[in-house]
Formats: sequence, C-alpha cells, structure tokens
Amino acid sequence: MFNWLKDIIEQRLNKRRMEQRGLVGSRKRRTDSPLTNAAEHSKVLGLFMLALLWAVCSLMLTLPSLRPVNAPLILSQQAPKTIFADFDFVYTDNERTKQLRNEAREAVPLYFRIDNIAVERSQDLLKEFFSAVAARANAVKSKSQEPSSDKVFGGLLDKLDDDSLNLTYQLIRNETAREQFQKELSAVLNGGIFSREEKENHKVGQQIRIIDSADRDRLPKPALQIPNPEEASRQIVDVVLKYYSPGKARDSLQKILVQVFNTIIGPKGNLLLDTAMVKAKQDEAAQNVAPLKVEVKKNDVIIAVNQKITQKDLDCTAAYDKQYRERLEETDSVHRIIQNLTWSFILMLFVGFYMYHIHPEVVKSNQKLALTGTIVIVSLVINYLFIKLFYFVSSIFSISPSLITAAVPLALAAILLSVMIGFRVALYVGFFVSAITSTMLSNSFDTALQGIVICCLAAIAVRRSANYRVFFIRSFLVVFFLFWLMDFGQLWHVNSSPEVFFWAIGLFFCNAFVTATIALILIFIFELLFGVTTNMALFTLCDYSHPLLRRLELEAPGTFHHSLMVASLAEYAAKAINANPIKARVGAMFHDIGKLTKPEYFIENIFESENKHADLHPRMSSLIILNHVKEGVDLALKYKLRKIIRDAIQQHHGTDIVYYFYKRALEENKEKSVPVDESEYRYPGPLPVEKEIVIISLADACEAASRAMIKPTPNKIEALVWEIIRKRIRDGQLACADLTIAELTKIKESFTKTLITMNHGRIAYPRDEVDDEDDLFVAAQNKEAAAEKTDKTDDSKSGSTGAPAA
Repeated sequence: MFNWLKDIIEQRLNKRRMEQRGLVGSRKRRTDSPLTNAAEHSKVLGLFMLALLWAVCSLMLTLPSLRPVNAPLILSQQAPKTIFADFDFVYTDNERTKQLRNEAREAVPLYFRIDNIAVERSQDLLKEFFSAVAARANAVKSKSQEPSSDKVFGGLLDKLDDDSLNLTYQLIRNETAREQFQKELSAVLNGGIFSREEKENHKVGQQIRIIDSADRDRLPKPALQIPNPEEASRQIVDVVLKYYSPGKARDSLQKILVQVFNTIIGPKGNLLLDTAMVKAKQDEAAQNVAPLKVEVKKNDVIIAVNQKITQKDLDCTAAYDKQYRERLEETDSVHRIIQNLTWSFILMLFVGFYMYHIHPEVVKSNQKLALTGTIVIVSLVINYLFIKLFYFVSSIFSISPSLITAAVPLALAAILLSVMIGFRVALYVGFFVSAITSTMLSNSFDTALQGIVICCLAAIAVRRSANYRVFFIRSFLVVFFLFWLMDFGQLWHVNSSPEVFFWAIGLFFCNAFVTATIALILIFIFELLFGVTTNMALFTLCDYSHPLLRRLELEAPGTFHHSLMVASLAEYAAKAINANPIKARVGAMFHDIGKLTKPEYFIENIFESENKHADLHPRMSSLIILNHVKEGVDLALKYKLRKIIRDAIQQHHGTDIVYYFYKRALEENKEKSVPVDESEYRYPGPLPVEKEIVIISLADACEAASRAMIKPTPNKIEALVWEIIRKRIRDGQLACADLTIAELTKIKESFTKTLITMNHGRIAYPRDEVDDEDDLFVAAQNKEAAAEKTDKTDDSKSGSTGAPAA
C-alpha cells in the first residue's frame, strides 16, 4: 500500500516539475458540455421544437381576434368607452322602422263615405224651401194672412222684406233655375261636404278618398279641397247666379240663398269617416314597410365614448353581440381548428423547404433552429398582446381600428434574425410572421403586404450594424419611415380627418420605438441563452481593454503586435469578398491568446539571444507550439468568449504541420532507426470552414512569413502570399473552406496590398556629425560605460585581497 502511495506522490511531483519547466500545460482542459453537443444534433429535440412552433402558431390563429361588447350600456346614460365594429354586420333599426311605419300610416288617405240620408234630407229641404217661398210670396201678393212659419225656413223667411222675398220668388219660379239649384246641390252633395270643425282638424296635404253611394272608391284628393257647408253653399249660389244681373239686388239675393243652402246642407255635412277601413288600410301600409336594415362596416364606430345611449344604440350593440357570438362559435369549432393547423403547417413547410436548400446549416443546427423558433414564438405573442393593447387604448381614445397595423411590431422577428443568423433567414421568417399576424387580423392582405416589405427593408438596414447604438437608431428610423411610406392612405386623411393622420404618426413613432427597444433587450437575452454572436457583441471585443488582450500586450508583446497585424489583414480581406469584417478582426485579435501560457517559447516574444528550444527535443518543442491552440481554447472558455472566437482559435492552424521542428527532427534522426511520425507534428484541427476563419488562417501564415523576409519588395510579397495559399491548397487545409477560387484571388490581392503598406521602405535620412559632448545620448552612453568599468575594477581588487563581497 505504501508503494502505491509512493508512486502517486512521485507522479504528482514529476508532473509539477514538468509544469515548472514548461513541458506540459498546467490548466485543466475545458470542453463544451457533452449534453450541449448531444442536444445540438438531436433529431428528436429538433422535431419537438418544430412541433412546439406549430402548436403556438395554430394557437395564435385560433385565439379569438374579435372583441365582445363587454361594456355595460344603460339607456340614457353615457357610454364608458368607444366600441368599434370588428366585422361587417347588419342590424334592424327598430326606432327608425317604427317611425317609417307611422309615416306610412299617416300617408294613408282617410276614407269617408257619403251619408245618403243626409243627401236625401238636403234634397227634401230644397223642395221644402221652394214650396215655402212660393207660399209666402202668394200670401204677400194676395195680402192675406200669412200662414204659420215653417219649422226649417220659417225664421229665415220672416227676416226677409217684401223686396227680398219677391226677388227670391222670381228666381225660383223659373223652372230652369230650380233644376239648376237641384243639380248643383246634388253635385256638391255627391262630391262630399265636411263640417267646419272637421275640416279645420285636417293637416295641409292630408289626402282623403271618398266612397260614394255605389260603394265606388274615388281617387284621392287633398282634404282642404273638400268644402264645408258655407263653402258649398257659396259654390252652389255662385253657379246658379252666374248669369244673374249684377247689382244691389244680386248681392242681396246671393246673401239670402247662401243662408238658405247652409240650412239645407246642415252644419255636419254629408261625409262619414270609415274608421274600420282607415285602420285596415293603415295596418296594410305599415306591414308593407320592411324593417329598416342598417349596414355597419368594419372599423365603424358603434358607440362613441361619453355618448348618450339611445334605444337605437342598444339595438345595434345587441345585434353586434349576437353576430359576435355566432362567429365565436365558428372560431371555436373543430373545423376552424383543423383549418388553422393546416394553414400553419403549410407556412412552416414552405419556409422550412427554403431554409433546407438555401441555409441548411440552420436546419441542421438545433441551436439555430431553437433560436429561430423562439424568435417566431416571441414575435407572435408580442404581436397578439399589442393587438389587444391597441383595441383597449382605441376604445378609450376613439382611435380608428384601421390603424391596427401601425400598432403591431411586424419587423421585430426580421430585425432580430438579420443580426443573429442572416438576411435571407430574416426575410422568410418575416414573411411567415406577417402571414400569421395578418390571419390573426381577419386575413388582412394589407397587413401581410406591409409586413413583408417592412421586414425585408428593416433586415437590410440593420444587418451591418456595428454597435448597439447604431442598431437601435437604424431600427427606429427604418420602421418609422417605412410604416409612414407604406400606409399611403394616411396622406389623404390630412384634410378629411386630421385626427386620424396625427394618431397614425403617433402610432408609427411608438411602434418604431417599441420595436427597437424590445429588439435591443431580446438581443442581450438571446445572446446569453443561445450563445449566438452578433456584430454588436463582437464590436465590444475590439476594444483593447479586454483582460486577455491586456495580458497579451504586457506578457507577450510580440504576439500582441502580430495579432494586430493579422487583424488588419483579415479585416480588409473580409471586406474584399463581402464577408464579415468585424468577425474576422475580432477572431484574429484573439487567435493566439494560447501563447500566454508560455510566451517565451515563441519567436516573436524572444528578445534575447538565448533560445529556449535549443535544449529541447524537437518533439517537445512541437508539443509546446501545438499546445497553444488548446491553451487558447481553455482561456476562451474561461473568459466566456464567443463561439466564433473559439472556433478561430481552434481552427486557424487547421491540421498544418510545425515544419521547422519536424525538419529538425528529421535531421537529428537520420542516424537512428526510429522513424519520425509526421502526425505528431501536426495541429489537431479541425480544418477551417467559415470564410472569416479561413481568412484568419491565411493571414496568420502570410504575416508571420513576411516578417522573415529580408528586404521585402512588392514582387516578393506577392509571390510569398501566392505560394502560401497554394501550399495550403496542396496540403488540403482549404478542403472544407467555404470559399471560391475567385474569392481566394481577391484575398490574395488584399493580403498583398496590405502587407506592402505594412513593410513599406523609408528613405535613409543624412545624419550630421556632431561632437560627443553635444550629443546627450552619446554622453550618457559614455558615462554609463565608465561606471561599469569602475565597478569591474573594484570587484577584481576585492577578489584579489580575499575580502568578502558587499
């Protein structure tokens, strides 16, 4: 047991000695979690995320987008909020219908029947008047005693003097005149006569219809054209006396006859109102009036805030609530749910098919798939919440629901994905979110069209944002102006409805501000949750104040300067091929941080003549050189650097060979029979894939090689760059690179141009000869040399006398 313990202690001590001598790394290796790696490529997890996205999209479509009338409305009270119509509907205006039916009743003419008894009585009274006048005239003529007064005309005849009585008698003696009196009386009676009170009660324009003794219905005529007894009497007398000689006698006779016929006709006339027929006709006319249907268009105001509630408003809201419930039942039906599931599946299939062929790395990576799905779900939920919020605010401030699109942050998903994954993914996901949102808003084609255009242009505007401030400003401005430009109809509201125009401007501003703010917050959250890297996050690492860069500057200044040169080369080359220059620059700045563990073993940090590799075996030296990649990954994990930086550290050498020590091993092993394994001198890889990392790999080799050139010239530099690229191609280091030959050519040209500017020559300036006394630097050097010479003399004297050193 003691031997076993002794062996363990001995192993630990040997490892400590090797660590102190720099022969092995002292840091425990850090790797990504196995669970994370398994989840990244799990098909089950990918299918689960797609199913979750499908369920959420279907739920968003199934949730009721209608607004019930949940505000208490009381007759003659003020409305607490504004109610808009979510859909077109028709309701019956009972109050107006009742009014129209009353008008129809009033328009029905009054039906009167001629009283045959009154007609016969008037005709008999006319004959009786003729007889009474003849008898009175004969009595006056014979100067005999007058008979007793008649019951009807006695009083009237008593008032007549002899001349008036004689005129009347002379007129009625004429047979023709008597017949004319009878004829006119019959005509007037047959035409109908109102009493004075009844005629005064009729309105102007009131129509009546008269049913004669033969039960014939005559054409309607205005009630005011029907005479009363006095008017009928004058009408009869005027016709009879039409050809009577005018004069005082005629006027006296006319006056007498009017009184006579007024008595004959009677005060009540001869028209009797047929109330039964009038009621029947009025009821028939009222039934013929169809109920008044009022059409309310979508987004019209049903009830305005603070409006006094009338019965019409209650009828309208009742009809709206009834149709709302009917539509809600249709929405909750199984058929509707299946339709939403099918529609969501078709949209997801369409977008997924595009991504599989254009961006297969998104479909094959569960991390990117989860990020995309999460952004879609969050965007749809936020859109739904803002739709509900807009309806709530619009009911309070009476904002037209036609502005609902201006209140929904349609561009949120596209803005996020544009900076996190790519523009084309953002474009199609923006189309997907716009389609789902438009369906939530009752299949509004305008919403879908505006969403697609806004998502496309917003994604283009923000995808190159270098920092968070620029990202926020671009997001705000592009969303604000695009909503304004897309909503052409608002320009016409300036004159007709300025209130709607100003509400639209306010909503555009709020939408842009909220979209930019939420996008900025979600970027921070998603960067932490999913480990994604954006240009804004990388841009913060370009600052030299990062602890690793500060250490690199102090502990390995040569490596730090080399990293800066490689960063410049990579940045310009990335711009030349339209790659991401920020990603290339940041990756280049951190690609050699692994050299911090043993900076003195790398040539750029050796400032003394002593080379620490002189006493080491080539294999040991190669291990130290190769180990800087693993150490760099460890440091990147420790400081939680982005994955793109870790990939740049791990892949920037690919599987390249440490040729110097490999060649040295071959030379030292010529006389030995043990072969040198080339794989032991190669980096573990993997090979670089992304354009930016390939550029960093090539820039690292070109910059290091250019440092070893003697008197570099443009031709030498160009040949060197081209030779390094060809060597990498021959060695298979670019086998997995996502680059074309044309892009490699542009990279070569960019490297050449940048290296020429870095290694430019200077003109040798002439130096004036001055006395040593006048040259401060020469005087200081002379003084320092004299001091050193004195110290050596004192040391030699003390050593020769045997005295102890101080």
